[in-house]
Amino acid sequence: MNEKSTPLLTFGILGPVEVRAGERRVAVNSAKQQALLGATLLQANAVVSTARLVDAIWGDEPPNTAPDLVQTYVSTLRRSIGRPAAACIVTRPPGYLMRVERGALDLHRFERLAAEAERAATGGDHERATRLLGDALAHWRGPALAGLDSPLFRAAAARLEELRLLATERRFESASHLGDPAWMVPELTAFVAEYPLREDMRALLMLVLYRLGRQADALRVYQQGYAVLREELGVEPGIGLRRAHKAILDGDGAPAADGPPVDVGAARTRGPDPAPRAEPAPGLPYQLPPPPARLVGRDAAERALGDALAAAAEGYRPTLVTVDGPAGVGKTALALAAAHRVRDRFPDGQLFVPFHATRPRPTSVDGALAMLLRSLGGPGTALPPSTDERAALLRSTLTERRILLLLDDVWLAAHVRPFLAAHPGCAVVVTCRRTLADLDADLRLSLAPLPPAQAVELLALAVGAARVAAEAGAADDIAAACEGLPLAVRAAAARLVARPGLDLAAFAARLADPDDRLEQLAAGDLDVRERIEGSLVRLDPDDRATLAQLAVSAQLAGAGAGQLAELTRDRIAGLLRQPVGDAERVADRLADARLLEHHGLGYRMPGLVRLVIERDLGSSR
Repeated sequence: MNEKSTPLLTFGILGPVEVRAGERRVAVNSAKQQALLGATLLQANAVVSTARLVDAIWGDEPPNTAPDLVQTYVSTLRRSIGRPAAACIVTRPPGYLMRVERGALDLHRFERLAAEAERAATGGDHERATRLLGDALAHWRGPALAGLDSPLFRAAAARLEELRLLATERRFESASHLGDPAWMVPELTAFVAEYPLREDMRALLMLVLYRLGRQADALRVYQQGYAVLREELGVEPGIGLRRAHKAILDGDGAPAADGPPVDVGAARTRGPDPAPRAEPAPGLPYQLPPPPARLVGRDAAERALGDALAAAAEGYRPTLVTVDGPAGVGKTALALAAAHRVRDRFPDGQLFVPFHATRPRPTSVDGALAMLLRSLGGPGTALPPSTDERAALLRSTLTERRILLLLDDVWLAAHVRPFLAAHPGCAVVVTCRRTLADLDADLRLSLAPLPPAQAVELLALAVGAARVAAEAGAADDIAAACEGLPLAVRAAAARLVARPGLDLAAFAARLADPDDRLEQLAAGDLDVRERIEGSLVRLDPDDRATLAQLAVSAQLAGAGAGQLAELTRDRIAGLLRQPVGDAERVADRLADARLLEHHGLGYRMPGLVRLVIERDLGSSR
């Protein structure tokens, strides 16, 4: 079959998940296959791991045979689609990739039209913006991902629903500039009744009513909103709604039916306006720690992160980026370097939240929300008592601002969701050891240890190029002992800087001694052992015991202390006396905590991790 006769595949997730081959609707009747299709389409043109697919299909209770069943469902889906499936559903470790051509996914078409509308509105062409947003909203066939119910899909559906509501609001705003707005009143009234906490549209409805000479109705809409906000959130109306109320009371709302267009911008929160009942904060909150003095081997990742943040600042929707990787790999350094480069794109502030999830005293979600709300609204900001109320207040406070939030050292996806902005112009960057696959991220960056040459380059930048060049072989040995972890290299460099007379060869000999290596890779707060222990303490007792067994097994198999230990699935299953599927799930949890690494069809344990386990969990050599 030639290319012209091959049916064009199109996909839909803005409603029940569907796939069409030309005019034929492909029958995907199984709920499990629909979940598989939905999960791959949410990350179209990117590899979706088998573990994420298991989470999407079964949630928290997967069967023992889940990975094998995923493979079966993929095969069945390929057969259902037919010949085009060979090109669009690609097996690519550690999972599968769904290739989607430009314009073939309804979400992509929706986002493209909405972005074009945003540009048209910015240029003053509100008629075109209104039309484009109507076309964009026409792609919705019902609630996004309808019928799929797992934590992953619930989170994704909530995010997509927010995009739909935002497009609806933008359409109302653009339409308000086009002559007589009387036709908007029924639609706006219904919208505000269904979503009473969306203050921007309540303010727009008030101004439209006032422009039509219905002052009493406009003030009644305000009173209803005031009552709802007080009863449901315990807060007063935000500054945008209060401005609309004041404009009507002062007679500044253009009451004549043929008056100037409604400008909802006058009723929105602009710039660094505070949260309700807070005094304006002196200056803008730029709270990021300094960028790293040296960042080696991360050019591509830094460029990708910087591009994503720049696009978020100017784009149609808020953006979420996750940066994951093992302890000491340089996640925070990368995030800070990229964030500082785009500081001018976020004129309303860049805020830093140290969650310390792998430290002895982590920051609570409530505490982090309070920190941000006070930073944005001033020390006197009134804080609602519950987490949900604080999260809602944060979303209101971020409205119409371009702000970057950097959430550092997070462990759970649930800890991130309260901080996700609902309006364009904002970006959230999360650094985490775990992949957080249940977050619907726009960009995922997974950092690996540096290759040997780049680890030596980082060492030379800190210690001095001449000193490293004079003992190139010893420098290579130091980099190898550090296993490419930037934190370990920086700790080693700090030791050498403090001892300018110490030969690199002598220091490399110290690192070669497994009994001394961890002590040599500690200098002030640059402590490899402490960072790895942070992952250990997050494990439940059973997984910690399993990790200790694996370390002992590696030693018995002849892996030298501090060397990478190979662990096949069968070997792990035999050690744990469990079926291969059960053992694989345990190993995957340890790999997700970055205490094992995926290696081919099996796993391996990094040498530094194994040293820490042997010390802290009492494993014998």
